[in-house]
Amino acid sequence: MAENLREQGVWVWFDQWRVTDHSAWDQMTSQALLTCAQFVLILSPAAADSLAVREQTLLAIAHDKPIVPVLHRPCPLPELLHGVQPVDFSRGRRQAALAQLVDRLTGRSPAPERPPLVSPWLRRLAGLVVVVLLLAGLGLYFVRARPAAERVVVPQHVQPVTAATSIIVPTIDAVPVFNTEPTPIDEKLRAADGQPMVFVPAGDFLLGSRQDDPEADEDEKPQRVIYLDGFWIDKTEISNARYQKCVAAGVCAESAVLWSRYRQPDLPVVSVSWEQASAYCHWAGGRLPSEAEWEKAARGADGRSYPWGDHFDGTRLNYCDKNCIADWRDPTADDGYSYTAPVGSYLAGASPFGALDMSGNVWEWTADWYAPDAYQSAPYKNPGGPENGRQRVIRGGSWLYNGRSLRTTERHKEAPHYRYENIGFRCVVGE
Repeated sequence: MAENLREQGVWVWFDQWRVTDHSAWDQMTSQALLTCAQFVLILSPAAADSLAVREQTLLAIAHDKPIVPVLHRPCPLPELLHGVQPVDFSRGRRQAALAQLVDRLTGRSPAPERPPLVSPWLRRLAGLVVVVLLLAGLGLYFVRARPAAERVVVPQHVQPVTAATSIIVPTIDAVPVFNTEPTPIDEKLRAADGQPMVFVPAGDFLLGSRQDDPEADEDEKPQRVIYLDGFWIDKTEISNARYQKCVAAGVCAESAVLWSRYRQPDLPVVSVSWEQASAYCHWAGGRLPSEAEWEKAARGADGRSYPWGDHFDGTRLNYCDKNCIADWRDPTADDGYSYTAPVGSYLAGASPFGALDMSGNVWEWTADWYAPDAYQSAPYKNPGGPENGRQRVIRGGSWLYNGRSLRTTERHKEAPHYRYENIGFRCVVGE
C-alpha cells in the first residue's frame, strides 16, 4: 500500500523505509507524525490491540491531524473515530479502494494499474500530503532493539542502621514458603469512593529476590528485610465506575481509552497517567503505594513469588492465556478473558492480606521513581524510593504478560505521562 501511494506521487513516511536505528523508532515516528499533513491509520484486529498504534493515534488527535482510517482486515473502528468513513481494503477490491484512498488524500483518483513515472517536481508537490503508515497497523509486531542493560551502581560506603531494639534477620532457609496459619483479614470501606480496603499490619517482610533466583532481574536484588508501618491498601484495582466519581467531581481527567471493551463499569480503569492516578488517590483521601508497600501487600512477609505461593497457577489470575492477542500467549490455559477482567474476579489469587489482582489484570502505578539500585540503597524502615527520576515504577504484570512478569518481585517502569490499556492503579491510606 505504501508503494502504491508513492507510485501515485504521494510522499509517504514508512518506518521500514525511514528508520535504520531501531532504538530511535519512537522518536522518529513521533517526529514524522508531527510534521505530516495527514495520518493514515491502517486497522486490523492486531492493530486494534497495539499499544504503539494507540499512542500514535492519540498523538495525531492531540495535534489535530486529519485521520484517514483504512481497514486492512475487518475490525471495529476506535470510538474516537466513529463517524469517520474508513477506506475498506478488506473486501479484496484493492484497485477501487486505492482509488478512494488517493482521492481522500489528494483530491484526485489514481492513475491506471501501471501508472507512469511521476517527475520529481510533481512528487514534491504531492509531498504536501505526508502520510504516516505504522508497521504495527499492518497486523505485525515491530521488534525493537533491546536497550543496553542499565548499569547497577554498587554503593562503596554504606552506613549501618542503628536500632533501638534488636533486629532478628531471618535466613532465607528459615522462612516458610507458605504461611502455616491463615492471615486474619481486616477490611473496611473508604468513605470518599466506597472502595474496599484491606489492612497490612506493621512489621518486617522480605523485599526483592534471592541472588540465586534464575527468574530475577538484577534490579530485584539483593533480597532485603524491610520494616513498614501498618497501612490500608485497596482490595482491588480502582474500577471505571469509581474513577468516574472523581471525574464527576471535577478533580480527575477522563482516561484516554479508545476502545469500549475497556470501559465497562466493573473493569479496572486503564489508560491513565501517573499524575491522573495520583490525583484520584488524593481525592479519595489516600495516595499511591510506595513500591515496598505494594510488594508487601502482594506477597506477605515470607518472600513468596506469587500472591498465593511460590508456584505459578494460571487459574488464579488474568494473564496472557490462549485468548490473548500477543505472540507469547500461553496456549495451555484459559482464564476466561482476552483483555481486562472485572476487578476482584480471582478470589483464589488473593494475597496473604486479602488483596486481589496483585498479579495480572493490569500493571499498577506506584509512588516511587525507578532506580536500578533502589534495593541496595533503601533504608531498613519505610523506604520511599529515589527522590527523583525519569520513570515511575509499575508492578504486578497484566493481561498482556505471562510468566516471570507476573511475579510479586517483578519491577517495571514507565514515563509518568504514559497511558496504556494495561496500566491501572490502587491506593493506600495510612494506619
